[in-house]
Amino acid sequence: MKITGAVLADAGVERPYARSRPLHVEEIELDPPRAGEILVRIEAAGLCHSDLSVINGSRPRPLPMLLGHEAAGIVVGLGPDVDDITVGE
Repeated sequence: MKITGAVLADAGVERPYARSRPLHVEEIELDPPRAGEILVRIEAAGLCHSDLSVINGSRPRPLPMLLGHEAAGIVVGLGPDVDDITVGE
């Protein structure tokens, strides 16, 4: 499945970020949900201070990565062994 997301490839780039552009909106391939996972169609997401800490390099994480972990959406798929959530929630 193709999705679109804000991908961070390099941390600790020069400020201001409006000029250095550390995030790139890209289309990427998303695997289907595995055991115990759900697939959520994100309706809204935001970047918070934790995300900014990853961008500026003070909170190292494996890169590249998608940012925007504070999100709201609708469940559209279930992996095997998921029995406490239903599609549409």
